Amino acid sequence: MRSKVHSIAARSAVSRLRHATRRAATWLAISLAAALHLPTQAIAEAGNCIVSSAPLPAQDETALPSCDQLYPQLSNEPVSPWKIGFAAGIGERSNPFINSDDIPVYGVVQLSYFGEHFFFDNGDLGWFIGNGERWNLNAIAGIGGERSFYSFLNDSSLGFNPGLDLENGTGTPATEDPDNLLPQPEPGAQGKPEAPERDLTADGGLELLYEYGMSELQLQLLTDISGKHHGQQAWFSWAVVHETGPWQVVPSLGFNWMSSDAADYYFGVKPSEASPGLPAYRAGSAVNTFARLSVNYTLNEHWSVVYLFQYDWLGSSIKDSPSIADDHVQTMFLGLYYEF
Repeated sequence: MRSKVHSIAARSAVSRLRHATRRAATWLAISLAAALHLPTQAIAEAGNCIVSSAPLPAQDETALPSCDQLYPQLSNEPVSPWKIGFAAGIGERSNPFINSDDIPVYGVVQLSYFGEHFFFDNGDLGWFIGNGERWNLNAIAGIGGERSFYSFLNDSSLGFNPGLDLENGTGTPATEDPDNLLPQPEPGAQGKPEAPERDLTADGGLELLYEYGMSELQLQLLTDISGKHHGQQAWFSWAVVHETGPWQVVPSLGFNWMSSDAADYYFGVKPSEASPGLPAYRAGSAVNTFARLSVNYTLNEHWSVVYLFQYDWLGSSIKDSPSIADDHVQTMFLGLYYEF
């Protein structure tokens, strides 16, 4: 369940491959050709063109055009390593844990930086290891993928609220409401068992991105680097990108394998955490599968309408846990996206 909801504005799970290779390759080819004073051929983002530091001789109609003629913006404007955007709208992610509230999604932040060797992509830190015409191999690290289900991050960048108590009509932060200063009951104190809390974790490992035709493949092999559970995960996604005019529609399928240590940390119940209605349970390894549909409609250079729907089917050892009430996780978001 390594959700990619935070990258809804990126339009696909392999946006870093497109940004770091296909766009950058065209600009780098032009720069290198100019520095070496050599005519070169390069594959541009939308077709073939000739890169040359010197004026080209007269060409017939069947010859390749000049990249300067075909893509004048590449000669005049450097490609920014930053990708910054914000989507505001309405959405929700269901919470499979017992007696837990679903997670509202009011906005999604897109923040990426792609340098020559290093990148930051919506919470993932990475280092480019190697690349080819259609693939990238990266070393990555990031916050554990189950973070959104736990209360300390329910109001984070995945799903966040304005932070104001709208019911009192004063605009005062809700934490300053006198009623909120009263002692609160402990979890489960009113007779309803709740899932045990878990600490933040961090994963690190390798990521392979591959693109062929309209298909985009992403594979991540991760291990716990925070020392919380010492487990491993494998995350795979296959997306097919359909682009027609202002529309981009991306259906995708994938799975998330979790080792027994990783699954038990998030979904198991320790003997010390057991209570009436919540018996001790050790989760084994599990495979969660998902289907996702991402739709983007471009309004102009900066604005787009974005929609995402994702359905996760939980593995058997996870949905059998007494801390789990549902056998699936459902995510939906619809909003307006602005890219700076």
